[in-house]
Formats: sequence, C-alpha cells, structure tokens
Amino acid sequence: MRKLGLTALLVVIGAATALACSSSDEDDAEVSAHDLTDEDLAKAALKIMGAPQIPRESGDQASCSFTGCHSINPITLSGWQDQYRRAIDILESDRPNEEKINYFRQNPNDERTGFTPERVGILSAGAHLALGANVSEARHPETYKQGKKLAEIFRGKEALYAEFRREMLMPVLADYPRLTASQYETVLTWFQKGLPHVNDIIRENRPTECVDDFEQLKARTSAVKNQTWAAKNFSNRMPMFACPAPNPENPVSATNCFTQQRDGKDIFPRAVDAAFSRSWPLDGSNIRMLREFSAPNSFWVRASADGRFVATGGGRTGGAQAIDLQATLDGQSRDIGLQANYDPDFWPDNKAFMFQGGTKFCAQSLLEKPSTELVTFGEPECSSLSAASGLYQTVGQVVGDNSISDRFILYSIWAGDSGQYSASARDTPPRGGEDSAINIYTAVAQGNDVEEGYQIAGEPVKVATPYRGDTMMGRSGQLIGSRWAYGADADGKTAAGYAIEKLDRSIVNGHYRFDMTTIGNVCLKGNKANFSFDERFLSTHHYNEPEDFGAAADPAYLEKGSADIIVIDFITGKKEVVTKMGPGQFALYPHFRSDGWLYFLVVDHETGKYYTVASDWAIRAAEKTPTP
Repeated sequence: MRKLGLTALLVVIGAATALACSSSDEDDAEVSAHDLTDEDLAKAALKIMGAPQIPRESGDQASCSFTGCHSINPITLSGWQDQYRRAIDILESDRPNEEKINYFRQNPNDERTGFTPERVGILSAGAHLALGANVSEARHPETYKQGKKLAEIFRGKEALYAEFRREMLMPVLADYPRLTASQYETVLTWFQKGLPHVNDIIRENRPTECVDDFEQLKARTSAVKNQTWAAKNFSNRMPMFACPAPNPENPVSATNCFTQQRDGKDIFPRAVDAAFSRSWPLDGSNIRMLREFSAPNSFWVRASADGRFVATGGGRTGGAQAIDLQATLDGQSRDIGLQANYDPDFWPDNKAFMFQGGTKFCAQSLLEKPSTELVTFGEPECSSLSAASGLYQTVGQVVGDNSISDRFILYSIWAGDSGQYSASARDTPPRGGEDSAINIYTAVAQGNDVEEGYQIAGEPVKVATPYRGDTMMGRSGQLIGSRWAYGADADGKTAAGYAIEKLDRSIVNGHYRFDMTTIGNVCLKGNKANFSFDERFLSTHHYNEPEDFGAAADPAYLEKGSADIIVIDFITGKKEVVTKMGPGQFALYPHFRSDGWLYFLVVDHETGKYYTVASDWAIRAAEKTPTP
C-alpha cells in the first residue's frame, strides 16, 4: 500500500493561494482517492496538506505554517474552495477562451497584468501538472480533466500557457517539492466533494466578539514618542523627499512638501485640481499625485523611509519595479527593474531594501546610483538572507546610533490580496487558525557598513498567535499588528478587527528572545495594516460594500465599486476613512514614510491607469492633536 507523504499547502501574497510542501516521493503502489470513504478521504487530504490534527509518521514534516504558509483550518479551506468553484464555473462556461484566460489575471480587465493563484484557489496546487507524463487519465481522472480544460483554452497559445503555469507554480520556495499527481488527486477530490468531515476533524474555539481597546495603545504611543524611527530620523536631519530641509531647531510642517513647480505648474499635482480625483482628500487633507506607473502594479506598494523610492511587483523588466521620484522632480522618468516578484520592503534607517523570494537584501545606495537600470541582486551592494525562509515578510530594526543595527524579518500566516477591481470586491477574509504563529529572524551586519551585507544569526524565534495573521511589524521591531480571524457568532455575524501586541526583546546566550503582550484591539473591516514610523497610526485599505455608500450614494458605486484608505489614531481612538475614491477607483496598500506622509496605490478601473499618490492626513491629525 502506498504511504501518503506529508505535504503542506502554502499561499503566496500577491500571487496567493495553495502551495505545497512535500516530504516524500510517490511510491510505486498507491491507493485511489476515489476508493476512500469520505472520512478517510478527508484525513488523507488533510495529512497531505500538513494539518496538525492528523497524526504524523516518523520523518514526516510538521505543518510549515510558521514559515509563511496558511494555517490549514476550515476558513482557509473554504476560501480555497470558493475560489476554485468560481474558476471552474468560468472554465466550464460558454465564454470566449480569451475571457476565460483573462479571468485568471490580477486585473481581468487589463491584459498587461499577470496571472494570480487567488483566481483559482486549490487549482493552483496542481496547475504545474498539466497533462504531463505523470498524470494518468485512469488513475488521476479529475487532475487529467482539469489539465485538459486548461490545455483547451490555451490551445495555440503555448507561450502564454507556460507563463500561466509558471505564475501559478506552487510552492515558490524551493525547500518544498510540489504535489504529485496522486497527492493532488486526493486533495482535489476532497474539495470537489465539498470538504466532508472538515469540522469533525478540525475543531476550533475561535473568538467571536471584537471590543475596541485603546487605553494601553495611547499610553505606549506617548511613552515611546522620542524613541521611534520617526524621532530618530528627524533628529538625524534625514532629508525627506520633496520637502524643505530638516531643521529640528525651527521645524517646518511636513505639509509643505511636494510644492515644487515647473513652468508655473505643480510637479506633483494636487488631487483636488483634477476632475477625476477632486473627491479623494477628506477632512482638509491634501493628496498629491506623485507619478503614474508606466506598467501595471502587482500587489504591495512600499516606499523608502525618505519617500524617494516606490517599489512594487510588476514592471516592464525584471519582474518588479522601483520608481525614482527624484527623476520626476528633475523633469525626467526613471524606472528601475528588479529581478524579483513581489513584496518589497525598505528598512527604516533609509539604508537598505529587500524583496521576498529568496529574501534578497541590498543597500539602498544601489538604487541611488544613476547607472542602475536593473537590479539582479548579484551586485556587490546585495547579499542573500535566504536562511530566513518564508513568505509574506515585514521588517523592523533596532533604533540604533549607527547604520548597522540589527534588523528583523517577520513571517506570518496570511491571506493574499492582489487587488480587486469590481463592485463585488470584498476584503480578503483573514485565515489564521489555532496553530497560527509568527516567525522572527534576526539579521546582523557582516562589516562596518550596509554595503558589506547582513547575514541571518541563529534560528528563528517562533511566537504563537492563535487565530491571528497578516501580521505587520512596527518599524522599531517592538510592535506588531495582526488581523483577527473571528468565527461567526450565534446570529451568524462575523466580527472584524486587529490585535495590537508589544514585542519585548532581550538577548539570552547571544540570541534574541521575544515576549509578546497584547496591548490593544481595534474593531474595523480592512485588509493588511501598516504602522507609521512614530507608531501612533495604523493604516489599511477597505473594499467598500453597499452599506458603506449610504442610501443617497451615487448608483455608479453599486455598479463599479471602490476602495478607500482608513487610518486609526491610537491617541484619539478614532478610525477615519481618509479618502473618497470615485466609482471604479481603488485606493490600496497604504504605507507610511518617516515624516508621516502616507503613500498608496490608486487603480482607476475606468482608464486602466495606476498611480502612486501621497496623503498628509496623518501629519495634520498629529499637528491638531499632538502626542502627549
């Protein structure tokens, strides 16, 4: 009898959904998934996916959830099943093949965008199999049928089909082999049957109620106001992009940034001065149009601490892109290609950046060099932090007195959001389970400056975060914010909110130890959230639902949808929607720079244009109500 190898399904952010981690090859003999009872099928599929509730045999891997996977739980599995069913409905419809293919794209209405596993759910775990030699119509009928359907819609477009399989390829991490045909047949058959017995095998005790709690958050924000990266960069007189020169003795409000002109016109136009963006800023705030992307964006937008560079997936070369706003200020255009996929991040000292996927680390001076057109990550300014294995990273750094202070990389359970651009768009449901955890790696300097590189020191520190995920780290590395994955209450309603926790760190036997304490809770619908550099504000984006528009709303919102930016203020306890996007306009992926300007992506679904913009809302809020 064939022994099923333990496999864990992972999901990549931005190109997110089921990935696989396997510990053994297929044996010569095998048991057909179609000969199993529903209960045995459930156990076999859950074992393949690494569910901790299924006993493991000696040598099998445990669930890799703390290295960036999804927790295997009913919410996660149901989400993958819903995505899969929608994809199959499209495949089996009478729509033109071109329309079917475009459905799998990040933006189905923009052929310039790539394919994303979020469109297909569990199907992505077997997309690599196609109709290969290991797929037997007799032994793997459902896998064969799926491969045949995909081959039919891509007939005559072999290069595009290869691109589809490459972008669906799961897992991304080379440490985990992909599912075999028999393993995928077992998992797929269970999903097609509707996940029978999942709640019998995986019993949960999810929280069902969210209660706001700002008391400790307010106290902490006041206590650390002079110990954050915002304070450090200000005292070090870090020049902020497109701003007056810093002067701690006679400070000028950061609201005076982006006011440069050329030939009597603003280089970074105000949103209120154009008809299509006039409604965007709220509460007297100002939004500046920084630049239109020359190629579609893919997933996160992240800005350097000084705001000069904006990085994201996508781009015309290399797979990712960084735009240099200094060139825009100088009347030019500069796009830097990067051989990476998605999930960029910049460290708060303005000295380095990284991309997920092999954990590629480079000194920021590489981007500052005028001659840099493409970053291969083999440059002298780059080093590999691949020992920090995982997906969906967020970073923090010790607030030190030099440029080589220790840096932290945190991985967590997460749910992908590669952008949704329709009236049916909804926030991605959080998917943390009972076994959810964060994994924190420490990177230490190898020399006396950033260019000499960093290396991972010791083993990662794992901290349990039950039923929480999508965790983001504050810039000091001492604060984290996670989305709660609530269960439904007695009335069938599901709460939404964020757990805010403090990380106290100490060094024991030469290695960091992290102790976590919950210090607050924010009840709010939204997606992944980011902290400001002064760790006073938390920001996220929210896909508006019909009730968000109100009874008197423009009917076009119900037809086209929209997404807005929300900012939470720990001092005032207020949760404010800070944008008013028009119908068919989506504000996504907010990220602060050091002085409080909030950068985010705007996708105008009507025109197919992608913009990076900046709002001064948080700056004005802090000036109106200073941190005590």
